[in-house]
Amino acid sequence: MALARTAAAQDSRTSHFEFSAEPAGSIQWGSDSLEWNSHSVGSVLTYTTYLPIVTKPTSLASLISETTITLPKPLADSSANFCIWEHCSLSPRLYHEPLVDGRILLGWTDADGDGHISIISGNSLERTFNFPDRSIRGLVTHAGGSFAALLWDSGADVIRLAKFDQNGNQIWSTNLNSSIAVADFWLGDSRLAYGNGRYAVYHTVTGISGSFTDHYGDQLKYVNDQGVIQSDGWNWGCSHSLAQLVSYNSELQQFLPACASDCYPDKGIILNHAKRIYKSDGNCGGMVAVQLGQLVPSGSSWKLIFNALDRTCCQGQGIGLATINGAYQSNLVWLTHTNGAFERDPVMARLGLATVPEHFLVGWRMTNDNTYRLGVIDGQGNFLFGPEAMAPGIKWGNRDDSFRTRSDGSVTWVQGDPLSATLHLYRIKM
Repeated sequence: MALARTAAAQDSRTSHFEFSAEPAGSIQWGSDSLEWNSHSVGSVLTYTTYLPIVTKPTSLASLISETTITLPKPLADSSANFCIWEHCSLSPRLYHEPLVDGRILLGWTDADGDGHISIISGNSLERTFNFPDRSIRGLVTHAGGSFAALLWDSGADVIRLAKFDQNGNQIWSTNLNSSIAVADFWLGDSRLAYGNGRYAVYHTVTGISGSFTDHYGDQLKYVNDQGVIQSDGWNWGCSHSLAQLVSYNSELQQFLPACASDCYPDKGIILNHAKRIYKSDGNCGGMVAVQLGQLVPSGSSWKLIFNALDRTCCQGQGIGLATINGAYQSNLVWLTHTNGAFERDPVMARLGLATVPEHFLVGWRMTNDNTYRLGVIDGQGNFLFGPEAMAPGIKWGNRDDSFRTRSDGSVTWVQGDPLSATLHLYRIKM
């Protein structure tokens, strides 16, 4: 005879027992979402028990800790940009990279336009490296404490990728300007990623030559560890390019660039400036009905969170989640089921250690009540916790890309208001 205890509803504390005349077998320990481990116990009785991974919290907000840090100078002001079918203002650009020893490297730009990269230890700044007349537009860290930063000199119309040792000494600096366009952030953004000895630098540009003059597109440059620009990439891609993301997948050993375009080569979410995976409305004049959130590696694929409006031409249900493989094939699920009028600024990061099953922290801002929502989903987009509205004070930036997974499986992010010297560091661990 076998005794099996089967789980009821997800948050139920009750169990149901079933008996059957089966041969003897084993005790199996685990949960619905974990692989089984079997242990032989003889031939009299077999039963199965399900042990939860974690106890469901009363709220996700109760798991979030906040650290407040005072910066030596106020952050930059908000900046004008184009968002989802409207003009908008973006919060100060903040770039946050956790270090393996628990500290954090923070890239930020002050109200005078000077860039800084600070090491955060606990609730204070341990050290700050300063970059006069250059704003920080991207940041990655390396083992041993070295780092690379994307530095934009708006006065000289020059954008550079530079690498530094752990003491802030420059190792090399590479001018990324092309002959046809220069960096310009009146629309779009900038993103920096690293993998397999190469950097991927993806950002908006404005044309300065021939038919490109005064038009807006994007540029992707690959740079090796020695600071040498590689032959792949492009000088002009999506146009107009209203937002950009780029991520490296270590399992695939591959980068994935994604843009939101209102016109060329198509309207919607475009991969590698060629493959459309989501069709949206666009007017070829800066208005598009989709905006990007974050791009997260997931095994041999990526998860892309975005927000989209429902339009006559194109379905949109608020917050979408696309799973994309290495061949740029994708499938889509909706995390909300609205017309997308209020959902903005989606964010996402892997939550928990790199083991199966995958859990992801997801969030977005609601413009109708200015609340920030967080939830936890599985790899198929099913909510395990939430989504729930956060208490006032828990928030993140506009079109932010600062949610990061730490080595212990927790997720951290940073937030700062325009012209404020106060930085908020949030952390959630389950």
